[in-house]
Amino acid sequence: MAIRKTITVDGIEVPFKASATLPRLYRAKFRKDIFKDFAALKDSVDESDEENSGLGIESLEVFENIAWTMAKHADPENVPDSPDDWLEQFNCFSIYEVLPQLFELWGMNLETQAESKKSRPVDREMTTPLFLLRCVQIGLSLSDLDLLTIGMVNEMFIEKDN
Repeated sequence: MAIRKTITVDGIEVPFKASATLPRLYRAKFRKDIFKDFAALKDSVDESDEENSGLGIESLEVFENIAWTMAKHADPENVPDSPDDWLEQFNCFSIYEVLPQLFELWGMNLETQAESKKSRPVDREMTTPLFLLRCVQIGLSLSDLDLLTIGMVNEMFIEKDN
C-alpha cells in the first residue's frame, strides 16, 4: 500500500506519494539512485542548519528532484513534467520545513516488520538496481510496485528466503 502525505509548501497543499515504484520513476527521469541520493541529502542536512545553510547546489537539486518525483507520483496529471516547471508555482519556502516531512514519508516507505532468520550480516547498501532485482526475484510486476511500499517488498523478499 502506497503512502501519501499532503505537505503545505509556500501556502499550497501539495500531495506527495511514496511507494515501491518511486526508485524506478526517479531512475527513469534522473538516471540516479534515489537510495543514494536520499542518504547523501540526509548527510548534507545533518551537517547544516537553517541559519548557516551548508547545503550545496547539488543537495538543493537532489531535494527538488526527489520532491518533484514524489509529487508527480501522487498527482501525475496535475504536476508538470519537469521539476523546474513544477517549482515555478512556488514563490519561496524553506527546505528545512519541507524536507523533514519528505524524510518521514520515505522512512515510512522503507519500514519493515519481518526479520531474516539468517544470521549473516548485510554487507551492502540498498540501491535501485538491487531493489529492482529483488522485485524480479519474487515475481513482482511494475504495476504491483505501485501498490506496495519498499518495506513490504523487502519483507516479501525476507520471507521468501526464510
